[in-house]
Amino acid sequence: MIEKVSTGNSKLDELLEGGFPKRSLILLAGGPGAGKTILSAKFIYEGAINGEPGVYVCFAENKETFMRSMEAFGMDFRTLMEENRVAVMDLSVGTEIDIQRCLDQVLEKVTSMRAKRLVIDSITAMSVGLQSELDKRHLVHLLYNLIHKSGCTTVMITDMPWGSDRIGGGLEEFIADGIILMRSYFNGEGSLQRHLQVLKMRGVSHTKKTHEYVISSDGIEIR
Repeated sequence: MIEKVSTGNSKLDELLEGGFPKRSLILLAGGPGAGKTILSAKFIYEGAINGEPGVYVCFAENKETFMRSMEAFGMDFRTLMEENRVAVMDLSVGTEIDIQRCLDQVLEKVTSMRAKRLVIDSITAMSVGLQSELDKRHLVHLLYNLIHKSGCTTVMITDMPWGSDRIGGGLEEFIADGIILMRSYFNGEGSLQRHLQVLKMRGVSHTKKTHEYVISSDGIEIR
């Protein structure tokens, strides 16, 4: 039987028969404002308060902005950082050399904390400075090697432009053990709606339905 790790969201756990497979790589895809960071932060936060240290790596925004934003959803990362139960890393990259340097720092932090959970936010932000498709594919391989060495259950965020159906750069989908898609759009009446789909989860008899969700002060509420 596959050992599971709670996602930090009770409804999503239910839809995944108990959570993410332990030590798996989950690709979390969606457009701007879909709630990817909120869901990922909850995964780290709930793990930390239940005995599983975690590392949240910010490439898309700085650490202070991230922590302040998550306070609005009841997640006090500052205290968890002081207690060494969570590390929030604020990293930026511009070249492939920068990427390798950053990944070495992440692995060092994961090892020193004996972290069990890891979030990369996001692979899209990491690859902005890379020019060729070959460089971007190399980035994916570097990330895969990092995750394998870390032994963590990992959520890797990828950003989708408005109106796009493409998830990632093509390679991430194949190496990921699971893919969750979060979409937000305006319906015919002009109201904003959000839908979540589990497109893939190896070894799990997961939901095949599309689920509506909302973003509230408690975070992601899946209907």
